[in-house]
Amino acid sequence: MRLLVAGVVGVMLIATGCGATEGMPVAAPSTTSVMTTAPANGAWDPCTIPDAAIGGAGLAVETKSSNLVGELPISENWMTCIWTNPLPTPWYYLGIFSSDESLDYLLGSGRFGQVEPIEGLDGLRFRRTAQYDEVNCGVAFEHPNGVFYLILDGFLATEPLGDPCVEVERLARSLRPSMPSSN
Repeated sequence: MRLLVAGVVGVMLIATGCGATEGMPVAAPSTTSVMTTAPANGAWDPCTIPDAAIGGAGLAVETKSSNLVGELPISENWMTCIWTNPLPTPWYYLGIFSSDESLDYLLGSGRFGQVEPIEGLDGLRFRRTAQYDEVNCGVAFEHPNGVFYLILDGFLATEPLGDPCVEVERLARSLRPSMPSSN
């Protein structure tokens, strides 16, 4: 379990590209919607997605966390929320990251590649460029106040039960009505 948590935290730090800043408020895990204080940049808080939408998408509502370890945020520039898919056979977690940065900034960072539009959805599918022996795929959306993305990461040493890109796209379509619009 420690290896899993350490791996997930490492991947998330790489995904955001930043360290933590002391004094930033974070949400505690809860089975209800969590309101956290946005960082100074005003990023949308993905932990405000209603629990009914999370459960309806097939994620384990009770696993919601704004951070995996400790009380410090993953980054001062990004709001985060993380869930796992439910038992009996969870094989991934879903992280949603939000910032007031632009989609161009996110895609120009060099951390993501294989970017392609998704038919019938206003997002772009991507994969991490730093490939590990793990399962990952994401979908990014731009909105007037910034960018947010969903990233699916498989649990270490757990065989995926499906295609991560198909699954993250399904989750994005299901959760899209509860996220900021592109207009």
